[in-house]
Formats: sequence, C-alpha cells, structure tokens
Amino acid sequence: MSYMIAAIPMLLYAAALILGLAGVPLGFADQSLSPLAQWMLVLSLGVQSLWAAFAHSAMRERVAESIGWEVSPFQLEIAGANLGIGLGAIAASMLGEPSGWAIFFVAAGFLWSAAATHLKDMFTEANFAINNAGPIFWWDLLTPLTLLIALW
Repeated sequence: MSYMIAAIPMLLYAAALILGLAGVPLGFADQSLSPLAQWMLVLSLGVQSLWAAFAHSAMRERVAESIGWEVSPFQLEIAGANLGIGLGAIAASMLGEPSGWAIFFVAAGFLWSAAATHLKDMFTEANFAINNAGPIFWWDLLTPLTLLIALW
C-alpha cells in the first residue's frame, strides 16, 4: 500500500483540525456543535471510517500486508464496525451534541483499543509496518481525543 494512501487518515485529521480551528462552519452540520466538532465528526471520523470500511472489505490483502498481519475474515468485521462508525459520525454532525457524545464513546472504545493492539504489536512483534505504527496509529489516538476536546 502506498505511503500516500497510508497518509489519508492524518490528511483528513489535519484538514478537519485546520478547518475547525479556523472556525469554518460546515453548512449541513448542527450549528450548536463547534466547527471543530463538526469537521472532526465528518472528515476525520466519518470519511476516514468509511474509507477504512471500503479498504478492509475491498482491498483485504493489501491492507493486511500494510499492517503486517495475515489476511483474516475479521477484516470484514472491522469493515462493518468502521462503516457503522463512519455513518454514525456523519449523522451525529447533523443531529447535534448528544449524538456527538454517543459516537465519541463508540469511536473511542474502538479506536483506542485498536491503538493499544498496534502498540502491543510494535513491542512484542517488532511490527513497524506503515499501517501498524504509522499514520493510522496516531489517527487512532488523536481523533477521539480531539473530538473529546471539541465536544467538551
């Protein structure tokens, strides 16, 4: 998997952070949410999760190799979880703060446990593959944290 594709999570995170901190409102989002929360929900969590759903289902071999793991039927479960999180995050941007908090807890549980798994794999298996120790690891940590701050 190319380095550019591996960079997608952090590019979406950076775009959401820049637009949100610049105070650019997202037209279709609930305006009671801060611009940062709006953009984090839609771009960083929503679009990236939908991309991950597609990648884990349609490009299973390439994704597994880029993580340093074997192809597994569990990738389809990961795809389904990402699909739900992505759709939920985009819906939450339109539904407002209570929905934002709900999807935050779902995403934080999933993404922080994924980050812990990647971290364990780095230390126990010396797995520093691009999609184990690269941008996705940092996205797993930073997206829920930034969303927490934006919703607070």
